[in-house]
Amino acid sequence: MPDNPLQPRKPLIAAILPTFNEEFNVSGVLEVLRATSMLDEIILVDDGSTDNTAEILNQTATIDRRVRVIQHGKNRGKGQAIFSGWAATNASILLLLDADLKNLNPEHIQALLAPVIEHRADMTLGLFHGGHRSTDFSHWLTPFLTGQRGVRAELLKYVSRDAAAGYGFEVALTVAAGQQKFRTRVVALKGVWHPSSEYRTERGYWNGNLTRFRMYGQVIRAWVIATRERYPKAKAFFSDISKY
Repeated sequence: MPDNPLQPRKPLIAAILPTFNEEFNVSGVLEVLRATSMLDEIILVDDGSTDNTAEILNQTATIDRRVRVIQHGKNRGKGQAIFSGWAATNASILLLLDADLKNLNPEHIQALLAPVIEHRADMTLGLFHGGHRSTDFSHWLTPFLTGQRGVRAELLKYVSRDAAAGYGFEVALTVAAGQQKFRTRVVALKGVWHPSSEYRTERGYWNGNLTRFRMYGQVIRAWVIATRERYPKAKAFFSDISKY
């Protein structure tokens, strides 16, 4: 039977999952992505992992034809991993997730994507709720840092590549959405959480804290770079900071 010309066609939807040394966490997220039928493509980007992450991703590609794996020869940062995934798809709507999520399910993914699919928002921000006290607090304190988003793919062309380097992608994306006046909507991800950097057993306590401090530094750098053209007086003041 031919398609009803009055029935709008579902847009092409792609999930992009950047990964780096997530062999102990990524399998759960992969399972949920594969169980979500509304996804047309699942693009897994291994950002130069030195553990077994790449093997897990490639194994997933053999059992789900929607899955494609992109591998970086060396670690290039989360922002570049997402840009690599975006370059590999023509989807008009993207799902962006962190690779270490706990208690994620297909209903959470639907909640992130539905407002964008239904033109009620251009971007959603998924915030943890009721999963783990520490991650709940940090998410609601700094919602612009969440890595869980549904977004119209065209927004990524406005994101500063410089600002998005390292851990700066979410800040750069949030700033771009504000500058382009994209409509955003908060979505509560009930029960979802992820391990904090300092409590990741595979990293160790001190390496975890070092990762956290590095992340905060890159977040500040991203905010400066992404906004300095809009606020030129701040450009000179922060010019040295933005080099690091």
